[in-house]
Amino acid sequence: MDFSKKKPKSKLETSLARKKASVSDLTDNFKVSFQYLDSSQRCGSTFCDWQKDGLLSRALDLLQGYCCRPLIAQVDGEKFTIYGDFPASDRTLFTFPKNVPEDAKWARIHVNGRSILVGHVVNNTFYVVFLDKFHAFYLTAIRRQQLGMKKR
Repeated sequence: MDFSKKKPKSKLETSLARKKASVSDLTDNFKVSFQYLDSSQRCGSTFCDWQKDGLLSRALDLLQGYCCRPLIAQVDGEKFTIYGDFPASDRTLFTFPKNVPEDAKWARIHVNGRSILVGHVVNNTFYVVFLDKFHAFYLTAIRRQQLGMKKR
């Protein structure tokens, strides 16, 4: 008799496992991914650019600190903000990258002064998309006026 075979999970067990997984997504610590990094855009930077300006090590130190707690617990609206949708074309100098899912929930993390990491969030993962040295991702009304962009 073979006792090594496991009996199939019941619908209840499967449902409970799914719910447990979704709860752990919210309680697991913050994770970072560079899967969608786009340094090809005019206002974006590369790791080399950030390294020359001393921003790369600062960003990595910052991300290391964020990785100690769940993402949602760290969204404060100041240093770490979730915007939701990609900004309208008259509010950003970036374009929506083709490789990023259309339903992405966009967010940013301040690194130093105007320098920010821009990306999107899924559960507890922050997908870095742009290294934005001059905060050109979401332009303020004053900055848009300085650039001669139309008011909304």
